[in-house]
Amino acid sequence: MSALVSKQIIPTARITGRRASPRVRLYIPATVHLLHGKENCLLDDLSQAGARVTLAGRLPSVGAGVVLCAEGLDVFGSVIWSQGARFGIQFEEPLPLHDVVNVRHHADARANQEAAHTRRHGRSPLQGWSRPRSST
Repeated sequence: MSALVSKQIIPTARITGRRASPRVRLYIPATVHLLHGKENCLLDDLSQAGARVTLAGRLPSVGAGVVLCAEGLDVFGSVIWSQGARFGIQFEEPLPLHDVVNVRHHADARANQEAAHTRRHGRSPLQGWSRPRSST
């Protein structure tokens, strides 16, 4: 009975404020193809149903068609909201879960590479350059 009652009281995730599919936070470079051209952007988060993008250039209008390209992913969708420098995309077809997971793995690998680069090259200026000792 409780399952039936809960379905009647809260029939969809939209009513509770919860998303239909979970989002992964990414903050990785991406490209969005708009009517007025191609723009570099930041892919803030991604789900099977859509994405949130930050764009420094002119934002597309709500309802505009866009193609989002990031980490081997090329997906068509429509802008469903726009605020400040960010906008939301709802994909025309839901992404397979393995595509979302794959983009997440690429983002993690990128972050690990950047952290390793910073560890290797960022310490010397902060700690002082080591000089070879003279043998005199």
